[in-house]
Amino acid sequence: MDQIIKELEEVSELQFKHANAEHTKVADEDEDKGTSSSSLKTELLKIPLNEIRQATNDFDKAFLVGSGGLAYDTIYMRENRMGLAPIARRRFNEGTLKELIDPKIIEDDDEHTFTLNRGPNQKSFRTFSKIAYQCLAETQAKRPTMEVVIKKLQKALELQGKTMKLSRFRLGDIKLATENFSETYCIGLDTNGTVYKAKVNHLGNNSSLATKGENKDEPSKKNISVAIKRITSKISGQGKQGYFEEFEMRTSYKHPNILSILGFCDEDGETILVYEHASDISLDDYLKSVDNMDNFTWNKRLHMCLEIAHGLNHLHNKMVNPKRTIHIDIKSANILLDKNLGAKIAYFVTSKLHLASREHANQVYEDPEYEKSGTLENVSDIYSFGVVLFEIFCGRVAYDRVYISENKKGLAPIARKSFGDGTIKRIMDPKLKEDISGSNNQDSLDTFLRLAYECLGEVAERPTMEIVIKELETALNLQDRKPVESR
Repeated sequence: MDQIIKELEEVSELQFKHANAEHTKVADEDEDKGTSSSSLKTELLKIPLNEIRQATNDFDKAFLVGSGGLAYDTIYMRENRMGLAPIARRRFNEGTLKELIDPKIIEDDDEHTFTLNRGPNQKSFRTFSKIAYQCLAETQAKRPTMEVVIKKLQKALELQGKTMKLSRFRLGDIKLATENFSETYCIGLDTNGTVYKAKVNHLGNNSSLATKGENKDEPSKKNISVAIKRITSKISGQGKQGYFEEFEMRTSYKHPNILSILGFCDEDGETILVYEHASDISLDDYLKSVDNMDNFTWNKRLHMCLEIAHGLNHLHNKMVNPKRTIHIDIKSANILLDKNLGAKIAYFVTSKLHLASREHANQVYEDPEYEKSGTLENVSDIYSFGVVLFEIFCGRVAYDRVYISENKKGLAPIARKSFGDGTIKRIMDPKLKEDISGSNNQDSLDTFLRLAYECLGEVAERPTMEIVIKELETALNLQDRKPVESR
């Protein structure tokens, strides 16, 4: 009992010192304001032993703080009477420290969920282990200050990134939702696989998403529209590893204008990705309908362009490793629209063009510099985005027969030439001409066209995504500006 009282006194003293410092700060602030703060009180709860036993399952080891292994655990004491510290130092120097990692950190999830970024990644682990090693230095002079420790731990946390839980979708439920991958549900094809759109129900024991609700005994009840990408290309062992690395990378692209991955399925040799899909139509399908152009105002077009630009900017500049996040495949078929024309960049094609036609369609978005050098840079996405800008301006897809009959490369070279010789309005969407005629939109239009032209320019001439966004915002502001009344 004496030991308990002693520890309580020590804890109370620490709490009092901390609270007193905070109280002094508040009191000073109150004095400045002419008010008074309440007096300090330190109260401790007396908790019945039976409640503690119940809360800890009778002091079960699972509730130990630091259950990864205490420094004086018998497994360490058998090896070195000083416990974990000298063992960790030796392992660090030998490069075998990872063998000490608590297996619970990296163990598999249950059959229903999968956690990405669960175990420590290489850079985060290196930063963490290095500062821990320095803390164990034999002399005090070599040990870091707590300010340095905090800074390094924050860096390790930043390098680790967020842990994300994904759903494991059951193959049987996917087959049920798509009627065994029926063509009726097919919305797109590409060289890697086929994309289906279906509603996945997960209710009761038939839940397709294996996440539980608040009540542990009651499954979540949802009915969601998803895009199911069934990978049909053969993936070798090494290729599969790369595939899952790519999958892991894409799950980190959390942005309102980028389509999110919900989960995956890897049963019976199938490799399937499941994306959110609340969209109504892809941009290329939207542009192919003449009726849609009636309500496709200049304001709506600018807002759409800005949303796509924000998504692409996130990929280029907001990721931990932007060089790995070149989209490569920016085109109107990969831009999904909701009922309000909100845009999201997708990672699959939502077009059922014949393979030969699709190959032809893809070429009109491809950066000519990539064709020459075979090197992909962010500027390749900028070029493709420039093609999309002109598609939205013209109200037609870049591979429309009107353009292909004039130039096999489609819209891009025609748009550049037309802009250069001052005849750009000849390819402008007639509905857009009607929308802006007699309005104060010429400055807005000029800003937009100059930007689109620069996106299609030589590599050195192309703007960054930050500049693209700035110019599109300028065009939008000019469009919103009311005309000055003549006196």
